Amino acid sequence: MKYMAIIVSVLAAFVQTANAAEKISYNEEMYALGTVCGQGLACKSQKYHQFELLARALVVSKAANDQMQQDGMQRYTAGKVDAFMAMERNNFANCDIIREEFDNQKIFQSVLYSDGRIKLYDGTMITPRRPYTASKLYTKDREAFIKADAAYKKSVAIAKKNAQNAKQVPLYDASYESIAKQF
Repeated sequence: MKYMAIIVSVLAAFVQTANAAEKISYNEEMYALGTVCGQGLACKSQKYHQFELLARALVVSKAANDQMQQDGMQRYTAGKVDAFMAMERNNFANCDIIREEFDNQKIFQSVLYSDGRIKLYDGTMITPRRPYTASKLYTKDREAFIKADAAYKKSVAIAKKNAQNAKQVPLYDASYESIAKQF
């Protein structure tokens, strides 16, 4: 599970590096951003809501058009859900390390302006294609972890119920022993 903390660091570096030698696509960046966010949520970081606000601003501001923004939000959400579920399956192992690394990311040195512009920690200014009211991007939900945990447990229960009700498939001996005796 120690690799999970390394994943957080690596993904955060990908997401936050504006001058990376090898650029990743918008959708890959949004998925990575969501993955980091999902780990922060799973580990109950105090800075989770601040990260969520900045991440959503990046999703909106970096999109070239409405369709790209919608796809980016879907990728962001998928990354967030996948990361949360992975942490849940691993019984939230190493959350203390992940939470510490999450809380010390450079993204928290970024500034989000009311019109949607973002000044990243390295001085890069990201201007959205259309100004928007940044305060409407995200409403702090104090029960975000509880809701995510309940959704995960509900999906696991449904999967178990479906598995119990599924038609049983007979398994046959794959050793071909009975056929070999014929020759």
